[in-house]
Amino acid sequence: MQPLMSLIVLGSAIWMGIDAAQLGYDKRDIRGIAAMGPAGWFICGLLLWIIAFPLYLVKRPVLKAAGEMRKQGLLGGPMPGQLPPPYPPPGYPPYPPPGYPQQGYPPQGYPPPGYPQQGYPQQGYPQQGYPPQGYPQQGHPPQPAVTPLSTEEAAQWITKLGEMRQAGLLTEAEFEQQKAQVLARIA
Repeated sequence: MQPLMSLIVLGSAIWMGIDAAQLGYDKRDIRGIAAMGPAGWFICGLLLWIIAFPLYLVKRPVLKAAGEMRKQGLLGGPMPGQLPPPYPPPGYPPYPPPGYPQQGYPPQGYPPPGYPQQGYPQQGYPQQGYPPQGYPQQGHPPQPAVTPLSTEEAAQWITKLGEMRQAGLLTEAEFEQQKAQVLARIA
């Protein structure tokens, strides 16, 4: 019984390795536990036959589909000995698109008028005129203007904040902070 089982394990491991090689997929095309090449299937078939053989039989359709897609040039690069697929693939528009300048960069009319023609100065940053007028020299960018609230609007906001505190969405400290901000906006 023992020699027969050893022959079955050896034969099926060899078959898994040869079959995986003939399918023509690349292990980078597959994700998960089945992401092995032919040598991996052979070794797993020898060492973990009880798991690897059923797994291979279940994953074989996926491996076969990946091999077919690779042979058609839809996955990864070409198989060894194959020419790369044409670029762009048939049915795709040509690149660069028609009307785009074929040579020379930047295209005419770019950058738009008024945009600096040269890049940032090599030395002497900040360059003259930066930061723009009205932008703070240091610290954070200007805060957006706060619109004043009427007494009724402030009362509605505080009521909503109270409901949020009751629902457990705000802590007592957060409630007090938000309430102080609302009260500060009363005109």
